[in-house]
Amino acid sequence: MKTSTRLLVTALLLGFGMPVSAQQYMPTLEEFGKNRIQYQRFDWKVMTSTNFEVYFYGDAQTAATLAAQYAESEFDRVTDILGYTPYSRTKIFLYSSQSELNQSNIGITLGSERDAREESLSKSRIQVAFSGNQVEFRRQLVREIAAVFVYDMLYGGSLKDALQSSLLLTLPDWFMSGITAYIAEGWSTDLDNAIRDAVYQKRLRKPSSLSGPEAQLVGHSIWNYIAERYGRDNISNILNLTRIIRNEQTSIASTLGLPYTRFLNDWREYYTGMATAVSNQYQALPTGSYLKSFPQFKDINVNRVKVSPDQKYLAYALSEKGKFGVVVVETATGKRTELLSRGNRLLSEHHFQNPLVAWMRGNAPAVVFEDRGRLWLYVYNPMGEKGTGRVRVRRELKNFNQVNDFDISEDGSAVALSADRKGQNDLFLFNVNRSSVQQLTNDLYDDLTPSFVGRSSSQVVFVSNRLQDTLNRDRGNYRTIRDRFTLFLHEGSPRAQAVSRLIDSAAVASSNLPGLGRLSQPIAPDGGTVYFLSDAQGVRNVYRYDTISRLVRPVTTFRSDLLTYDLNPSTGALGFVANEGGQQHVGYLGRVDLSREVSGTFTPRVAQHEGRGFVPKTTPEPTPDAKTAAPAAPAATPPPGGIVLRPGEVNTDDYKFDVESFKLTERRTERPSKSAGLTTKTLRRDNIRLKGPVPYRDAFVVNSNEGFFLVDPIRNFGYKHVLTMNDLLENNLVKAGIFITPNFRNSDIFAEYHYLPQRLDYSVRFDRRSIFLDRDGFDIQKYRYNQLTLTVAYPFNEAMRVSVSPFYALNRLVQSGLSPMPGDRTSDFGGAKAEFVFDNTVSTGMNMLEGTRLKVKYQHFQGLRSAAESFNRLNVDIRNYLKIHRDLILATRLSYGRSGGRSPKFDLLGGMDNWLFNTQDQRNAVEGNPLNTNLIDDNRDLFFTNFVTPMRGFNYNKLSGNSHLLLNAELRLPLVRYLYRGPITSNFLRNFQLVAFTDVGTAWRGDQGPFSRQNSLNTEFVGGSGSPFSATVTNFKNPYLIGYGAGVRTLFLGYFTKFDVAWGMEDRTIRPPAFYLTLGADF
Repeated sequence: MKTSTRLLVTALLLGFGMPVSAQQYMPTLEEFGKNRIQYQRFDWKVMTSTNFEVYFYGDAQTAATLAAQYAESEFDRVTDILGYTPYSRTKIFLYSSQSELNQSNIGITLGSERDAREESLSKSRIQVAFSGNQVEFRRQLVREIAAVFVYDMLYGGSLKDALQSSLLLTLPDWFMSGITAYIAEGWSTDLDNAIRDAVYQKRLRKPSSLSGPEAQLVGHSIWNYIAERYGRDNISNILNLTRIIRNEQTSIASTLGLPYTRFLNDWREYYTGMATAVSNQYQALPTGSYLKSFPQFKDINVNRVKVSPDQKYLAYALSEKGKFGVVVVETATGKRTELLSRGNRLLSEHHFQNPLVAWMRGNAPAVVFEDRGRLWLYVYNPMGEKGTGRVRVRRELKNFNQVNDFDISEDGSAVALSADRKGQNDLFLFNVNRSSVQQLTNDLYDDLTPSFVGRSSSQVVFVSNRLQDTLNRDRGNYRTIRDRFTLFLHEGSPRAQAVSRLIDSAAVASSNLPGLGRLSQPIAPDGGTVYFLSDAQGVRNVYRYDTISRLVRPVTTFRSDLLTYDLNPSTGALGFVANEGGQQHVGYLGRVDLSREVSGTFTPRVAQHEGRGFVPKTTPEPTPDAKTAAPAAPAATPPPGGIVLRPGEVNTDDYKFDVESFKLTERRTERPSKSAGLTTKTLRRDNIRLKGPVPYRDAFVVNSNEGFFLVDPIRNFGYKHVLTMNDLLENNLVKAGIFITPNFRNSDIFAEYHYLPQRLDYSVRFDRRSIFLDRDGFDIQKYRYNQLTLTVAYPFNEAMRVSVSPFYALNRLVQSGLSPMPGDRTSDFGGAKAEFVFDNTVSTGMNMLEGTRLKVKYQHFQGLRSAAESFNRLNVDIRNYLKIHRDLILATRLSYGRSGGRSPKFDLLGGMDNWLFNTQDQRNAVEGNPLNTNLIDDNRDLFFTNFVTPMRGFNYNKLSGNSHLLLNAELRLPLVRYLYRGPITSNFLRNFQLVAFTDVGTAWRGDQGPFSRQNSLNTEFVGGSGSPFSATVTNFKNPYLIGYGAGVRTLFLGYFTKFDVAWGMEDRTIRPPAFYLTLGADF
């Protein structure tokens, strides 16, 4: 489901629960929601270029300028690949680090991160964090820009166009995520490595059955294959045809001129041939070397591994969905010790900065990590000694946005940092004892993975993409920053005027290498040898550079990339992280021969790019063009089974773009250049004009304007409309809504304002509700309830918060007509509500959640006119959503409520929320029927009545009391999604669910529990109303009601509709089946 449909359904499902304070009788629609925590205040500014608006804050103007320049310089390339140019500026919201991006409120009102991302795509909006690495930042920025452009191209630039396209065009995950990855990276050794591993494990499955990162990887390989085998022009042809005929398989087959199944077979053979060649030339990772393995594509990331000085321990840093830490493993026994643990596993799509780890002399580990917006350096006691795991030194690393990597000297006195400050990455030396910082470099070039040379506490070897050895002369700009790194040495003095380039082009050439590839993590045991990671020959392995012979040679020749490593040069002990067999492995080898001479072998892809003779086995036939195509058949002779086309008609089943005509038109419209040697695109890149920056203004825009039907248990069927407005950053949020019944006499209105840019969240809300009662137009009672609420919320983390809400409420009865009740009646209350909320759920589809929710709410209403009207209420709501297999979810819920004080209020058990054609039990209980709206009574307590649902198998008001206990369990099976893993174009089928359920609940009065004689189920008042006899009858029944049954759910006419059949069991007697037709999501 695409953005517009998602927004409509999100408003439908979540909008029911918006005015919870106004409609307290629908507890299953209680609001939960995760938090966005602001650890600091951002002063935003905006900078404008021809095609982009860049929003930034603080001292990030340099990074914002670069972002605008990167975006504009890539604009022509991206639009040329797509064959499409957007009509409006793209908004880029730039954050200084990932932790600050996680503080953003953009998308906070939506139900999932996926919904928020699709809304951003539909609004041509990008949120991106500076990664601390210019090359990676540029790649990430281009990926996000490409996603916006592709979405705009396929689904239209307006909400109306997007809604129409989303209903007709449903694409598999690989299609869009793959093209954005290809545009950002093109071919890469990372892509080759991942696809090779998939080939080895025979995991190149049907692309349409994949999702998430795996779908992006496979999609990247497909688009790269199309570009390399059929030409890059066909990418735009396929995308444009997909928009026209709304089917990606037909688009690929028609554009490339071969059946889609044959295309997929050729794609597999293309990569299989190259993978087989690598398998024959490289060695597999020793399986016995694995200390720990994690599933790939499951949001678990191991980013650093370090071997202790005596090789007894290996430390690695990992993160998983918001929870991160450092683990130390004994290399001999495999015993694990958790050194650091922070964060919470949130089932969230947010990314977090991983911790970093290093070792000091004596097996003392050091860790750098970010926690709650602050950067810390922890130095621990040595492993294996008394006090292992205790922090010995704790230092805050101030004035840094993020730390990309670090190393600590043997004696622990100094720390070399590759860190980000003011939007650029530089080298720093941190004095641990004095907590002082010395800046070693100051320019836009990337200075990464620093490491102390031997036992030095000042000399640092690092990798950089700088062009010159001289410091402070060339500060770099967006044109000079390239993805070409080499090794440098810094003496460690802040007064140094130059760095030493360790490997020059002559050393690379004499080593018979085309270049150094992507190199990182240098380790220099002395001044004569440097070890580092590189993919110069196609696979990322350990290389050695000898400063005497000036030769670069591979030390390892594994067939899988080493993502990170650590090496003890004196013993050859090697720790590593690698992906193989669908797993991410943390490995350790006790000894690697560092002295052997290995020349290494180029992978077929690198050999092909370097012109070294490799040709893939599969060579698909090229697409026919104007020069090579056979003469066209006469138009009157259709293909077998085809149709005769009239002049001007297009056969969309076999559509091909006229590439030559397109190129001719392009040449005719190209503007002449002033210089013969300079193309129009180069002129554009060199003349990027920026305006600003100017202060950001809070301009409010309409975010959603949605209407839907709602069934009120008291006032029955009605229509509800909710309008949401906010500023671009969604720091200020305004909501207003109305509910009205067909007679226009019963209504609700509400308005609220949220102020969210600080750690404390503030809101103010006004509710007005009305109930109109009459008897044939003669006796009329009008009930009005007004409430003004102020709320202050404090989030502890993304999943947990507390809030306090003081309020004032006015409850009024207005008499008219022939009512025997004298005069109007008014009550006013002052009070407060306190809530504790926990929510770590993630939405995996409509009505599909995973995780846990908890809310504890206490309310106190103090009667201001009469203390006898005072009451309080406690509610506990616990929900858990457990994934059993694939999309099969077991949802459970426990609800408890109790009302006390001098005037306790009712809880009514039975029925379902939003129940069309509902029925109510008209019981004659000893204390009266809560729903008996007799015009001779004061019915103002209707505003405080809670309907306890779902209790299927029974009507509304089966049981009532001032306390309740309810347990629900549902097994939810999205049938079509479960059985078919490909894209499902029909909203009806995609959201079709089968549900089996059971409900167990009771309600009672007093403080003695459900088995008390005061239970309304056991106590009945007989007689009265003119009868000379009356009696109170006590029945000793089982107070618990049990309901069970099954149902179906799906999206129908834009509404999530549910149909259930349930059997109720009361005192061991099974009742006839009850049928429920309801709207909206389950609990």
